[in-house]
Amino acid sequence: MAAGESWKVRAQPGDRMSEIQSENNPARAAAPGPITPSTSLEIQVRGEGFDGYVVIDTLVEGTSAGGMRITDDLPLDEVRELAGEMSLKYALFHLPRGGAKSGLRMSSELDREQRMQALEEFGRRLKPVIDHGIYYPGMDMNCGPDELRAIYRGAGIELGAVTDTSRYTALTVYHALRATADALQISGRPVVLAIEGFGSVARHLAARLDPQEFRIRSIATIEGAVRGREAFLPAHLVAAREAHGDSLVDHLDGERTDRQGVLTDDVDILLPSSRIWAIDVQTAAALQAKAVVPIANAPYVEGTVAVLAARGITCLPGYLSNCGGVLASSLADQGIDDPQIEELFAAHYRTIVDGILSVAGKDGRTPVEVSESLARLHMPARAIPRDRSLLQRMWERFGASRRPAAMKSSAARDRFVHDCNRVQAEIVTMGGQG
Repeated sequence: MAAGESWKVRAQPGDRMSEIQSENNPARAAAPGPITPSTSLEIQVRGEGFDGYVVIDTLVEGTSAGGMRITDDLPLDEVRELAGEMSLKYALFHLPRGGAKSGLRMSSELDREQRMQALEEFGRRLKPVIDHGIYYPGMDMNCGPDELRAIYRGAGIELGAVTDTSRYTALTVYHALRATADALQISGRPVVLAIEGFGSVARHLAARLDPQEFRIRSIATIEGAVRGREAFLPAHLVAAREAHGDSLVDHLDGERTDRQGVLTDDVDILLPSSRIWAIDVQTAAALQAKAVVPIANAPYVEGTVAVLAARGITCLPGYLSNCGGVLASSLADQGIDDPQIEELFAAHYRTIVDGILSVAGKDGRTPVEVSESLARLHMPARAIPRDRSLLQRMWERFGASRRPAAMKSSAARDRFVHDCNRVQAEIVTMGGQG
């Protein structure tokens, strides 16, 4: 680390906060002591043109993972909240890794070359953390394959093909949407949707929707929001997004509204898909949708789930509905083709969502509460060490596409089915107890 650079690490075990400032030895600072399941590790990195954060909420087998978010107004609290959501996501589905998240506050006015330089620099600063397998960044908001490669390149690692996780995120949102619509017993007409944040995942989702079953009444992007004079056909929005990007709202036949107008539109199901905490208490009180199926993580401000439940509005947690970005892309990385992935999720993931909705309906809890109870069954037994070299870790994480065809796909498929069956069994037990 060059003179004048600083790398701040903060470890928070339980209620005690300790802070370590290191100028010369980031590897030592990355491990301020034994990291226990209750420890939150925060790293703040400042470089030319950016402020960066890494929050490691939990470690499992000595490692953690979570996406890299890039915006020009990113607060540390957002990264903390998302890291906690990742812990719940991995625990719910029995995945052997801890939850983490990273973020970069970087000006949107930087050109591409400047952005890539900043990302490489961020990766260089994180090299000790990545080298020790403590945290693996992934894709998230404004961080696609090129951005992710730049981060790893800065850490001295050249990535090959990087899976586009957005279409796999859309896969589980689709099944969660279908399950929720069935639970609402909407029949005889298309289910009407509002999507707050019509980005890459929403585009992939809309491409899956049968217009005989689903219509989209209103959408928002960073360029604005629009409510159709009649509900939009999904394929129409997909084509408009591909042609105009976020400015598609300027090319649709409808009345201009705002983000709040989309959140509170008179629809069957709302899909929040932008930043965290999209639904606050006031919004929850004004919500007209019958259900909320998030595309984004952490859409609910504290206290809003109770408000929604009191009003009879079904609400799913984001880490349940958007888990395909982790689960399905992991299967793809291990050589399982898309038709098999589609079959696995239609059969096994859909059963999990149906079960959570059923238990919630029987015992008076929300799907958010049921999901968190299931996840926390596995939270106490977190930090199990396993000695693996960096080469082994990187091969496990990114090397599957280079393996001989079907070398590990069968094992990955069996493991996925086994883990889903375990979750289903836990749901059955929970339902019996309820």
